[in-house]
Amino acid sequence: MAVSLIGLAVIPSLTVKLAPSRALPSLTVRFNMRGSSSRIIEMEVTSKLEAMLARINGVKNIKSTSGNNYGSITLELDKHASMDMVRFEASTIVRQTWPSLPNSTSYPVIYVNLPDENSARPFISYNIDAMVPPIVIQRYAEEHIKPVLTQVPDLYKIEVYGATPMEWLLEYDINQLDALGITVSDVKIAIESHNKKESLGMVLVGNEDAEKRYMRLSLTTGNGTESKGFHARDIYLEDKEGRMICLDKLVTITHREEPPTSYYRINGLNSIYITLTATENANQLRLSKEVKDKIAGIKEMLPKGYEMHINYDATEHISNELNKIYIRTLLTILILLLFVFLTTFNVRYLLLIILSLFFNISIAFILYYTLGLEIQIYSLAGITISLSLIIDNTIIMADHYLRNRDRTVFLSILSATLTTVGALSLLFFLTEKIRLNLQDFAAVVMIN
Repeated sequence: MAVSLIGLAVIPSLTVKLAPSRALPSLTVRFNMRGSSSRIIEMEVTSKLEAMLARINGVKNIKSTSGNNYGSITLELDKHASMDMVRFEASTIVRQTWPSLPNSTSYPVIYVNLPDENSARPFISYNIDAMVPPIVIQRYAEEHIKPVLTQVPDLYKIEVYGATPMEWLLEYDINQLDALGITVSDVKIAIESHNKKESLGMVLVGNEDAEKRYMRLSLTTGNGTESKGFHARDIYLEDKEGRMICLDKLVTITHREEPPTSYYRINGLNSIYITLTATENANQLRLSKEVKDKIAGIKEMLPKGYEMHINYDATEHISNELNKIYIRTLLTILILLLFVFLTTFNVRYLLLIILSLFFNISIAFILYYTLGLEIQIYSLAGITISLSLIIDNTIIMADHYLRNRDRTVFLSILSATLTTVGALSLLFFLTEKIRLNLQDFAAVVMIN
């Protein structure tokens, strides 16, 4: 009873989510290069990155795709390779190689491939509607809503998007530039050089006794005020006579909203999205409740004309699956217990079966927590299936003991159970993608 109470106590600490989150041993680097053909992208970007990434230890296979305007490189890793270390090495290589790539190349983004596409998705999202420009809604969300949500623990990422971003428009007189011997490329290079920012990596701060903390260091060539706006007066170019000319003498600057490529409205109102992604080990059911409590307080403080609605909630699917599990489990137990009672007509015997089932499941929760198993759709199916196996073993053992007053049947039950465990162990030898999805299912049945 004491051990089963410990099992019940660890239930809130279990990881509950919709889909498994274990990563496949592969990652993909994607980038864009607008206005370029696949051949140019292959020669100028893909081949260079591919040659550098191939040096990473643990890379078993490397594939690349170059298309019009885009490219991607996929690294398949040895199963013993550390995903975190490979991702760190890949990000370092990308950072070092990017300055040598063509200017029109976007910064390459690294994606870790997951066994289920739903596992890395946001678990809950909201949309905010109002009769004001989307950029105004997004600014309000960034300044007033996002800081409140960051106070919720176990939130890995909060994204606000949907509005057309702002841009700086620089207009110049080509005749003036020609007279000074300055080209448009010279202007671009001067702006890029002034705003250049290069990461120097992570540095451990604090003394040995204090908690370890890391700080990111960056080398910037500007004056540190680039985040407050675009300062043309701080940028200088050299004309054909060697004189230094301030950029604000050559261009007219306008800060405007980027021309939209699409429009999105809900019930005639402009909308932006807030998406929330949970940490890997978060209990999404509990986290969803905390988020909704925060959102309830935020809704009371919204300006007049603003509306906030939930757009997607993965925990609803989790709750529905749990409810189905409860119903199936209850029906399974009731049917089995009904047969037990009809064959014995003994209430004490029936109570013995019920208590044995309760104690087994409670102790199993401890092992779920200790082994780091996730409670998701596959492991929930394993729990349902294993209930009948638990009851079968309990009935055989209890019936034998009541009749013979010994435990000689234990080895027979153990052998039969190990046969089931052995059959399930074959799942661990399947292909990687299938194994990562089903290993929690197999582990739960084995434990139970």
